[in-house]
Amino acid sequence: MNIACETQLAPVAQFSVSQRYDRYSDSDHESWHYAMRALVKVLRSRCAVPHAEAMRQCGLNSDRLPRMSEINHALDRFGWETMMVDSFIPPPTFMALQAQRVLPITRHVRAQSQLGYTPIPDIIHEAAGHLPMLVEPEYRRFLQRFGEEGQRLRYSGLDERVYVAQKRYAEYAGLPNTDVRTMGRLKDELELLRVQQKDALTPACLLSRFHWWTVEYGMVGRDAKLFGAGLLSSSTEALASDDTPKLRLSLECLEYDYEISRMQPQLFVADDWSHLNDQLSRVMSHIV
Repeated sequence: MNIACETQLAPVAQFSVSQRYDRYSDSDHESWHYAMRALVKVLRSRCAVPHAEAMRQCGLNSDRLPRMSEINHALDRFGWETMMVDSFIPPPTFMALQAQRVLPITRHVRAQSQLGYTPIPDIIHEAAGHLPMLVEPEYRRFLQRFGEEGQRLRYSGLDERVYVAQKRYAEYAGLPNTDVRTMGRLKDELELLRVQQKDALTPACLLSRFHWWTVEYGMVGRDAKLFGAGLLSSSTEALASDDTPKLRLSLECLEYDYEISRMQPQLFVADDWSHLNDQLSRVMSHIV
Protein backbone atom coordinates (compact mmCIF):
# COMPACT_ATOMS: atom_id res chain seq x y z
CA MET A 1 0.00 0.00 0.00
CA ASN A 2 1.61 3.22 -1.17
CA ILE A 3 0.82 5.70 1.59
CA ALA A 4 2.66 8.96 0.95
CA CYS A 5 4.18 9.70 4.34
CA GLU A 6 4.47 8.49 7.92
CA THR A 7 1.84 10.95 9.17
CA GLN A 8 -0.67 9.22 6.92
CA LEU A 9 0.66 5.73 7.58
CA ALA A 10 0.04 5.88 11.35
CA PRO A 11 -3.77 6.26 11.20
CA VAL A 12 -4.01 3.78 8.34
CA ALA A 13 -2.18 1.09 10.32
CA GLN A 14 -4.53 1.74 13.23
CA PHE A 15 -7.67 0.95 11.22
CA SER A 16 -6.49 -1.84 8.92
CA VAL A 17 -7.80 -5.33 9.84
CA SER A 18 -7.66 -8.84 8.40
CA GLN A 19 -10.70 -10.00 6.47
CA ARG A 20 -10.89 -13.41 8.23
CA TYR A 21 -12.89 -14.79 5.31
CA ASP A 22 -13.42 -18.20 6.91
CA ARG A 23 -15.42 -16.56 9.72
CA TYR A 24 -18.21 -15.43 7.42
CA SER A 25 -21.33 -17.49 8.09
CA ASP A 26 -23.69 -19.04 5.56
CA SER A 27 -26.11 -16.25 6.44
CA ASP A 28 -23.46 -13.65 5.57
CA HIS A 29 -22.93 -15.20 2.15
CA GLU A 30 -26.70 -15.39 1.65
CA SER A 31 -27.05 -11.69 2.48
CA TRP A 32 -24.52 -10.88 -0.24
CA HIS A 33 -26.17 -13.23 -2.73
CA TYR A 34 -29.72 -11.93 -2.15
CA ALA A 35 -28.57 -8.30 -2.26
CA MET A 36 -26.57 -8.80 -5.44
CA ARG A 37 -29.33 -10.74 -7.16
CA ALA A 38 -31.67 -7.77 -6.65
CA LEU A 39 -29.01 -5.21 -7.60
CA VAL A 40 -28.01 -6.96 -10.84
CA LYS A 41 -31.61 -6.80 -11.99
CA VAL A 42 -32.27 -3.19 -10.93
CA LEU A 43 -28.95 -1.74 -12.10
CA ARG A 44 -28.91 -3.35 -15.52
CA SER A 45 -30.58 -0.26 -17.00
CA ARG A 46 -29.77 2.33 -14.32
CA CYS A 47 -26.02 2.17 -13.64
CA ALA A 48 -23.68 4.75 -15.18
CA VAL A 49 -21.37 1.95 -16.37
CA PRO A 50 -22.25 -1.52 -17.75
CA HIS A 51 -22.96 -3.05 -14.34
CA ALA A 52 -22.43 -6.76 -14.93
CA GLU A 53 -19.14 -6.20 -16.76
CA ALA A 54 -17.97 -3.68 -14.16
CA MET A 55 -18.63 -6.22 -11.41
CA ARG A 56 -16.58 -8.81 -13.24
CA GLN A 57 -13.68 -6.44 -13.87
CA CYS A 58 -13.56 -5.59 -10.15
CA GLY A 59 -13.41 -9.21 -9.05
CA LEU A 60 -17.01 -9.41 -7.81
CA ASN A 61 -19.68 -12.02 -8.44
CA SER A 62 -23.19 -12.57 -7.12
CA ASP A 63 -22.67 -15.99 -5.58
CA ARG A 64 -20.39 -15.34 -2.62
CA LEU A 65 -18.79 -12.60 -0.59
CA PRO A 66 -15.66 -11.25 -2.28
CA ARG A 67 -12.16 -11.95 -1.05
CA MET A 68 -9.99 -8.86 -0.71
CA SER A 69 -7.07 -10.65 -2.36
CA GLU A 70 -9.18 -11.32 -5.47
CA ILE A 71 -10.49 -7.75 -5.55
CA ASN A 72 -7.01 -6.28 -5.28
CA HIS A 73 -5.74 -8.55 -8.03
CA ALA A 74 -8.57 -7.34 -10.27
CA LEU A 75 -8.16 -3.65 -9.36
CA ASP A 76 -4.45 -3.69 -10.15
CA ARG A 77 -5.30 -2.92 -13.78
CA PHE A 78 -6.81 0.38 -12.63
CA GLY A 79 -3.98 1.29 -10.24
CA TRP A 80 -6.30 1.04 -7.21
CA GLU A 81 -6.52 -1.31 -4.23
CA THR A 82 -8.65 -1.89 -1.13
CA MET A 83 -8.01 -2.04 2.58
CA MET A 84 -10.24 -3.88 5.05
CA VAL A 85 -11.55 -1.94 8.08
CA ASP A 86 -14.00 -2.69 10.89
CA SER A 87 -16.43 0.21 10.52
CA PHE A 88 -16.38 3.98 10.04
CA ILE A 89 -12.95 5.54 9.79
CA PRO A 90 -12.28 9.26 10.43
CA PRO A 91 -12.82 11.46 7.36
CA PRO A 92 -9.17 12.68 7.22
CA THR A 93 -7.96 9.07 7.10
CA PHE A 94 -10.59 8.17 4.50
CA MET A 95 -9.52 11.09 2.32
CA ALA A 96 -5.82 10.27 2.71
CA LEU A 97 -6.49 6.72 1.55
CA GLN A 98 -8.58 7.87 -1.40
CA ALA A 99 -5.82 10.26 -2.45
CA GLN A 100 -3.52 7.23 -2.64
CA ARG A 101 -6.07 5.25 -4.69
CA VAL A 102 -7.08 3.01 -1.80
CA LEU A 103 -10.73 2.30 -0.95
CA PRO A 104 -11.54 1.10 2.58
CA ILE A 105 -13.94 -1.87 2.65
CA THR A 106 -15.79 -2.70 5.87
CA ARG A 107 -15.63 -6.33 6.99
CA HIS A 108 -19.18 -6.27 8.42
CA VAL A 109 -22.09 -7.80 6.46
CA ARG A 110 -25.57 -6.39 6.98
CA ALA A 111 -28.37 -8.63 8.25
CA GLN A 112 -30.84 -10.01 5.72
CA SER A 113 -33.54 -7.87 7.37
CA GLN A 114 -31.53 -4.77 6.32
CA LEU A 115 -30.77 -5.66 2.72
CA GLY A 116 -32.72 -2.65 1.39
CA TYR A 117 -30.78 -0.13 3.48
CA THR A 118 -28.55 0.10 6.52
CA PRO A 119 -26.87 3.26 7.89
CA ILE A 120 -23.68 1.45 8.84
CA PRO A 121 -20.95 0.87 6.24
CA ASP A 122 -20.72 -2.77 5.23
CA ILE A 123 -19.11 -4.89 2.55
CA ILE A 124 -22.23 -4.72 0.36
CA HIS A 125 -22.19 -0.92 0.33
CA GLU A 126 -18.48 -0.52 -0.12
CA ALA A 127 -17.63 -3.39 -2.45
CA ALA A 128 -20.81 -3.53 -4.54
CA GLY A 129 -21.39 0.23 -4.26
CA HIS A 130 -18.00 1.85 -4.73
CA LEU A 131 -15.92 -0.62 -6.73
CA PRO A 132 -17.86 -0.97 -10.02
CA MET A 133 -17.42 2.74 -10.80
CA LEU A 134 -13.64 2.32 -10.86
CA VAL A 135 -13.95 1.02 -14.43
CA GLU A 136 -14.65 4.61 -15.53
CA PRO A 137 -11.32 6.49 -15.93
CA GLU A 138 -12.74 9.99 -15.43
CA TYR A 139 -14.52 8.90 -12.29
CA ARG A 140 -11.31 7.36 -10.95
CA ARG A 141 -9.62 10.72 -11.52
CA PHE A 142 -12.44 12.51 -9.73
CA LEU A 143 -12.26 10.15 -6.75
CA GLN A 144 -8.50 10.55 -6.34
CA ARG A 145 -8.72 14.35 -6.71
CA PHE A 146 -11.46 14.38 -4.07
CA GLY A 147 -9.14 12.63 -1.64
CA GLU A 148 -6.25 14.94 -2.44
CA GLU A 149 -8.38 18.01 -1.77
CA GLY A 150 -10.15 16.58 1.27
CA GLN A 151 -7.03 15.50 3.13
CA ARG A 152 -5.81 19.11 3.18
CA LEU A 153 -8.83 20.41 5.12
CA ARG A 154 -8.85 21.01 8.85
CA TYR A 155 -11.68 19.41 10.85
CA SER A 156 -13.12 21.32 13.80
CA GLY A 157 -13.92 19.87 17.21
CA LEU A 158 -17.62 20.00 16.30
CA ASP A 159 -16.96 18.15 13.03
CA GLU A 160 -15.24 15.45 15.09
CA ARG A 161 -18.16 15.19 17.55
CA VAL A 162 -20.61 14.85 14.66
CA TYR A 163 -18.50 12.04 13.21
CA VAL A 164 -18.40 10.19 16.55
CA ALA A 165 -22.17 10.61 17.09
CA GLN A 166 -22.90 9.40 13.55
CA LYS A 167 -20.64 6.40 14.08
CA ARG A 168 -22.39 5.49 17.35
CA TYR A 169 -25.86 5.81 15.85
CA ALA A 170 -25.07 3.86 12.68
CA GLU A 171 -23.25 1.05 14.45
CA TYR A 172 -26.11 0.62 16.90
CA ALA A 173 -28.72 0.77 14.12
CA GLY A 174 -26.83 -1.97 12.30
CA LEU A 175 -27.24 -4.44 15.17
CA PRO A 176 -29.78 -7.26 14.67
CA ASN A 177 -31.63 -6.32 17.88
CA THR A 178 -32.00 -2.72 19.01
CA ASP A 179 -33.83 -0.88 21.77
CA VAL A 180 -36.20 1.86 20.55
CA ARG A 181 -35.30 4.25 23.37
CA THR A 182 -31.56 3.81 22.85
CA MET A 183 -31.98 4.29 19.12
CA GLY A 184 -34.00 7.45 19.72
CA ARG A 185 -31.45 8.85 22.16
CA LEU A 186 -28.53 8.27 19.79
CA LYS A 187 -30.45 9.80 16.90
CA ASP A 188 -31.41 12.85 18.97
CA GLU A 189 -27.79 13.36 20.01
CA LEU A 190 -26.69 13.22 16.38
CA GLU A 191 -29.43 15.58 15.19
CA LEU A 192 -28.63 18.11 17.94
CA LEU A 193 -24.98 18.20 16.89
CA ARG A 194 -25.91 18.53 13.23
CA VAL A 195 -28.13 21.51 14.07
CA GLN A 196 -25.17 23.11 15.83
CA GLN A 197 -23.00 22.30 12.84
CA LYS A 198 -25.33 24.21 10.51
CA ASP A 199 -24.46 27.38 12.41
CA ALA A 200 -20.71 26.71 12.14
CA LEU A 201 -20.19 25.28 8.67
CA THR A 202 -16.52 24.52 8.07
CA PRO A 203 -14.93 23.76 4.69
CA ALA A 204 -14.70 20.10 5.78
CA CYS A 205 -18.42 20.03 6.56
CA LEU A 206 -19.32 21.58 3.20
CA LEU A 207 -17.06 19.15 1.36
CA SER A 208 -18.79 16.26 3.17
CA ARG A 209 -22.07 17.46 1.70
CA PHE A 210 -20.59 17.49 -1.78
CA HIS A 211 -19.24 13.98 -1.14
CA TRP A 212 -22.70 12.81 -0.10
CA TRP A 213 -24.45 14.22 -3.19
CA THR A 214 -21.81 12.84 -5.57
CA VAL A 215 -19.73 9.89 -4.36
CA GLU A 216 -22.58 8.48 -2.28
CA TYR A 217 -25.75 9.58 -4.13
CA GLY A 218 -24.61 11.01 -7.45
CA MET A 219 -26.23 10.67 -10.86
CA VAL A 220 -24.84 11.60 -14.26
CA GLY A 221 -25.95 12.30 -17.80
CA ARG A 222 -29.15 13.21 -19.60
CA ASP A 223 -30.72 9.92 -18.48
CA ALA A 224 -29.60 10.46 -14.86
CA LYS A 225 -27.67 7.20 -14.55
CA LEU A 226 -26.58 6.16 -11.06
CA PHE A 227 -22.96 6.29 -9.90
CA GLY A 228 -23.21 7.00 -6.15
CA ALA A 229 -22.37 4.04 -3.92
CA GLY A 230 -25.50 4.51 -1.78
CA LEU A 231 -27.60 3.98 -4.90
CA LEU A 232 -25.50 1.17 -6.38
CA SER A 233 -25.63 -0.86 -3.15
CA SER A 234 -29.35 -0.60 -2.37
CA SER A 235 -31.96 -1.89 -4.79
CA THR A 236 -34.59 -0.07 -2.73
CA GLU A 237 -32.89 3.31 -3.13
CA ALA A 238 -31.95 2.65 -6.76
CA LEU A 239 -35.60 2.04 -7.62
CA ALA A 240 -36.77 5.02 -5.56
CA SER A 241 -34.37 7.29 -7.45
CA ASP A 242 -36.62 7.02 -10.52
CA ASP A 243 -39.18 9.24 -8.79
CA THR A 244 -36.91 11.35 -6.57
CA PRO A 245 -36.76 15.06 -7.52
CA LYS A 246 -33.53 15.84 -9.36
CA LEU A 247 -31.48 19.03 -9.54
CA ARG A 248 -28.51 19.85 -11.77
CA LEU A 249 -25.27 19.47 -9.83
CA SER A 250 -23.90 22.88 -8.83
CA LEU A 251 -22.66 24.78 -5.79
CA GLU A 252 -26.29 24.78 -4.70
CA CYS A 253 -25.86 21.23 -3.39
CA LEU A 254 -23.74 22.64 -0.55
CA GLU A 255 -26.91 24.22 0.85
CA TYR A 256 -28.49 20.78 1.33
CA ASP A 257 -27.68 18.88 4.49
CA TYR A 258 -28.24 15.13 4.62
CA GLU A 259 -29.36 12.46 7.06
CA ILE A 260 -28.10 8.89 7.08
CA SER A 261 -31.34 7.50 8.53
CA ARG A 262 -33.79 8.20 5.68
CA MET A 263 -34.23 8.14 1.93
CA GLN A 264 -32.89 11.13 0.05
CA PRO A 265 -35.49 13.89 -0.59
CA GLN A 266 -33.64 15.06 -3.71
CA LEU A 267 -30.69 14.01 -5.85
CA PHE A 268 -28.18 15.92 -7.97
CA VAL A 269 -27.24 15.10 -11.55
CA ALA A 270 -23.94 15.97 -13.24
CA ASP A 271 -24.12 16.70 -16.97
CA ASP A 272 -21.20 14.35 -17.63
CA TRP A 273 -17.89 13.30 -16.04
CA SER A 274 -16.20 16.52 -17.11
CA HIS A 275 -18.92 18.52 -15.39
CA LEU A 276 -18.49 16.42 -12.25
CA ASN A 277 -14.75 17.14 -12.11
CA ASP A 278 -15.36 20.82 -12.85
CA GLN A 279 -17.82 21.06 -9.94
CA LEU A 280 -15.19 19.69 -7.55
CA SER A 281 -12.85 22.49 -8.61
CA ARG A 282 -15.62 25.05 -8.14
CA VAL A 283 -16.50 23.69 -4.71
CA MET A 284 -12.89 23.87 -3.52
CA SER A 285 -12.55 27.43 -4.79
CA HIS A 286 -15.76 28.33 -2.98
CA ILE A 287 -15.06 26.78 0.43
CA VAL A 288 -11.32 27.30 0.94
